[in-house]
Amino acid sequence: MKTLAAATLVLLVLTSPALGQRQYVGLTGGATLSDFGNTTSGSRWGGVAGIAAGFRNYNWSVINLEATWTQRGDENIRLDYIDIPLLIGGVARAGSDIRTRFYAGIDVAFKIGCNAGTVVFNCDNAKGTQWFLPFGVMIGKWKTRSTYFGIDVRYLLGLSDTFETSNIWSRGWQFRVNVGRSVGQ
Repeated sequence: MKTLAAATLVLLVLTSPALGQRQYVGLTGGATLSDFGNTTSGSRWGGVAGIAAGFRNYNWSVINLEATWTQRGDENIRLDYIDIPLLIGGVARAGSDIRTRFYAGIDVAFKIGCNAGTVVFNCDNAKGTQWFLPFGVMIGKWKTRSTYFGIDVRYLLGLSDTFETSNIWSRGWQFRVNVGRSVGQ
């Protein structure tokens, strides 16, 4: 019964764009800084780029769905993924056209590439799917009634192991720029 109630609640939230005051689509891109938990290896800088869509409800809650190419790893290995995060959060006004959004969600990542510089982390042992808990903050400005620009800082905590043969998980930061526009108004 709890599962049915939770599924119904999620379905209502995701299918309520009619209640939304503002629906949007956008592009996102920036840098990642990642490493592996449960190791002493160094970190790696990489990139992130993708698309986002979402809506803000009448009560200033926001639901956002993204598809991004993301680089992760450490000083010895680079892993490329397609991430699909579903984010839920709230918006606070910081002026007439400045918004601050706090959010958290769930992220599933599908491995699309691997480059290992050492045998310690072997690409053959890297799992094809990973789960993350993303949370962060975005500060944005609506340039006109229909376009926005934002700076986003996000942390992703790995919920699953990165490799089949070890208890090591990915974690990292994303520093992103977001641009987009309202749709359906």
